[in-house]
Amino acid sequence: MDFEEFVHTGPGTLAGRYLRCFWQPICGGYELRTGQALPVKILGEQFTVYRGASGTAYLVGSRCAHRGTQLSVGSVEGECLRCFYHGWKYDGEGQCVEQPAEGQSFADRVRIPSYPVQEYIGLVFAYLGEGAPPPMPRYPRFESADISLDVAALKRICNYFNNIDNSLDNAHVRFVHQRHRDSVDDHVVLGDPIISVEESEWGIKRYVKYPDGKDLTFFFGMPNINFINGQVVDPVIKRADVMVFKVPVDDENHIHFEVRAIPLIGEAGRVWIEERRRLRSEAERDRPELVRAVLSGKLRLDDIDPTRVDFVMLEDEVAQAGQGAIAVRANEHLGRSDRGVFLLRKIWQREIKNLAEGRPLKEWTYRPDMVPTYPK
Repeated sequence: MDFEEFVHTGPGTLAGRYLRCFWQPICGGYELRTGQALPVKILGEQFTVYRGASGTAYLVGSRCAHRGTQLSVGSVEGECLRCFYHGWKYDGEGQCVEQPAEGQSFADRVRIPSYPVQEYIGLVFAYLGEGAPPPMPRYPRFESADISLDVAALKRICNYFNNIDNSLDNAHVRFVHQRHRDSVDDHVVLGDPIISVEESEWGIKRYVKYPDGKDLTFFFGMPNINFINGQVVDPVIKRADVMVFKVPVDDENHIHFEVRAIPLIGEAGRVWIEERRRLRSEAERDRPELVRAVLSGKLRLDDIDPTRVDFVMLEDEVAQAGQGAIAVRANEHLGRSDRGVFLLRKIWQREIKNLAEGRPLKEWTYRPDMVPTYPK
């Protein structure tokens, strides 16, 4: 396999072209206030996302067509975005609609890039590919009236494929996460799991059987989605269905977008999520530097207060960033526990080869019955 084709996702690359065939989250809805513009970098490209007065989110190019300054520092006016430098104004489709200081306007001939946007399950999604976008996939579990959505956008300091590989790997759990205070609930002390995988209509279905006889089922959605039932470090909420999107920022960084279906509603759900978001914001300021300190030998995981950060995330990032910002996969020796990793790479290789040769790509479809299982 030519692993180099998986990891590079900028414009024109094979993996970048493939990922652009799908709706990708670009930020959490909670990050974008009405009347606010933000710079975002996704798949090696810079963009501007903003929320108009109506609450609608828009995605346009990163720079003004006039003199090239950064549009995200401009001001939102109604559903339009005005450049900070000379006041040129653009609508949500990238069309210039005003040119102050130009006696004879030529705004109708000026346009910047714009992209389809949809807001769903607490995330702002954009379609960055060519032509008309595909239908937005729907995930009924996260539309249920009996849950609240805990949404996070976490910056990760390694290539997105390091994280994707980890999505199909249960064998790491009892070693990487043995320090976690709830790890006994995940059977990690009970021995190594037997892992089997199969390609599905959505991606990969994964079966995990532990020595005590308990079975788990998880789903991976192509090209970069992991759907599991995972731990929630909370005295009341122990586990939740979690959907994770692993989206490249550039070749050495990605964003881990996470949506958790929390079994609280109304005011109780709102209060819980606000507190969770506050704690996460504090923890996220430390995590990248803690990871770098551990990898440089200046700090040990056992020295870190487990309440200071999301410790599971910290452990995962030490393992994944420890492979290198871009892992050297040609030097690996895969075993039977790596069935999921091998199948994932095989599917990716098939799809991007088809893309390169102009052949049809598989149309991946999520079904509502694709819900992870975890024994009570």
